[in-house]
Amino acid sequence: MSSQHVDSPDNHGAIISVVTWFLAVSATLAFITRIATKLAVSRRINGDDVLIFAALLFSIGQSTAVSFQASLNRPVGTLDDSQLQRFQQSAYAAELLYIPSLCFVKLSVALLLRSITPDVHHNRIILAIAITTALWATSSEIAIAFQCHPPNPWRFLGNTCIDRLALWNVIGVFNILTDMALVFLPFAIVWRLQVSMKRKVVVGGCFAARILVVVAAVVQLFYVNRTADSQNPTLDFWSAAVCTQVVQSVSLITACIPYLKPFFESLESGMIRSDLRRRGMKFPYGSGSGKSAGSTTLGDSLASSRLAKPSEHSHELRQIPGAGFGNHANSTTITATRDEWDDRSETSQSKIIRQTTTWTVNAEP
Repeated sequence: MSSQHVDSPDNHGAIISVVTWFLAVSATLAFITRIATKLAVSRRINGDDVLIFAALLFSIGQSTAVSFQASLNRPVGTLDDSQLQRFQQSAYAAELLYIPSLCFVKLSVALLLRSITPDVHHNRIILAIAITTALWATSSEIAIAFQCHPPNPWRFLGNTCIDRLALWNVIGVFNILTDMALVFLPFAIVWRLQVSMKRKVVVGGCFAARILVVVAAVVQLFYVNRTADSQNPTLDFWSAAVCTQVVQSVSLITACIPYLKPFFESLESGMIRSDLRRRGMKFPYGSGSGKSAGSTTLGDSLASSRLAKPSEHSHELRQIPGAGFGNHANSTTITATRDEWDDRSETSQSKIIRQTTTWTVNAEP
């Protein structure tokens, strides 16, 4: 067996490769489960799914780059110039692919949250989180792309570079803050609902799983700072690399947890929307052109504005011809508009429920 496939004090490449691809396969399976569940329940693929798919592609590319690094996880003195070049290029590629992967996952979660709350204040907070995430990712990509002096910006060994430790500390802190916002905001959304505490815990818990990402990101920052001044970066990077893979994959996996079948069906049943109906709240936006084409099925189910208006003829009372003074017969027709989330049929007649009740009033002399 080749020495590069055996873990040793001078080569941790095997650990890096095993952890990297185990997590990559786990993230892929989580994505497949998510899509299969949505197709089974709602038969639709939406914008948040596209974002998660993009994140998965970037994460697979990043994992491939880290695998190339892992094959060169040896003391720097044992690597020749071409190997050092490949190591640095792989690290450069992994860093550039890492940020978009995290960004698309965060935006996917934000889009899901937007779809399940019609509250204007909540939507403003979600929009602020999404904009902050996009700005964080864009600025981080630019800083990483030009971190070292051209024409070889990937060359961080023996080159003039910006303070890479400060850069990754800033990136890590903003990553933690945005994930914390995505952990606590769902509790604010769910807590005010008039549903059982068990339901609140289930819904909030599914989103709270992202606290694992925060914990992993904190550990990642610890090891990044611990190895920043290493005189043997090609060997000592392995601990930070493993933490980075955990952050990336756990972020993607936890974003798929809300699409586990029981939870997804609970949302599809209209839990939140039913609560809002009891409160008499109106929805600020619908599922038509007012929302992006990427609005989720959960949004169609929970935050659609296609409710029957009170001004429509939802209650009609008319007197039955031929009834005398002492014996009034009246017919009451109740028509309720049915929402798209209750019935996927495209015909207009399928969206209404008609019930006719006939009653008689007898006047005592």
